[in-house]
Amino acid sequence: MITYRQPIALDIPVLAAYEKELFPYSPWSTSQFKEEFAGIPTTRFMSVAEDENTIVGYCGVFLPAPGVEADILTVAVLPSYRRQGIAKEFMRQIEQWSAEREASAMMLEVEISNESAIKLYESLGYMKISVRMDYYGPGQDAHVMRKQLS
Repeated sequence: MITYRQPIALDIPVLAAYEKELFPYSPWSTSQFKEEFAGIPTTRFMSVAEDENTIVGYCGVFLPAPGVEADILTVAVLPSYRRQGIAKEFMRQIEQWSAEREASAMMLEVEISNESAIKLYESLGYMKISVRMDYYGPGQDAHVMRKQLS
């Protein structure tokens, strides 16, 4: 059974290792995770999904102040756990946290070739607004997607 919780500092080595696997062209480093963790809960929200005490996914969002757009930093699920609703639950958590802090909208980047993620985001009301060339590495462009909240 998948459960969700806030990450702790002891999770950082696991998350950093997953980053190298899931985002090989632009993985977050251990120090980047530490920086993100430092913003919890004031300007950042993060969550991890677990299956029997093993992390199988994680997400994060940044909201610098009320009334501005929240930036979804990451939504990552291990390949063997995809299509089980984990990313959808992460998005629910991210949007709820952001709405409670009066975010005006949600923004994210998603690799153009990631059709399943794009379909999920579109089903949740996100619209493609632009493209960021080489965002995930050479030749790996990203759609910028946005959802208005207020």
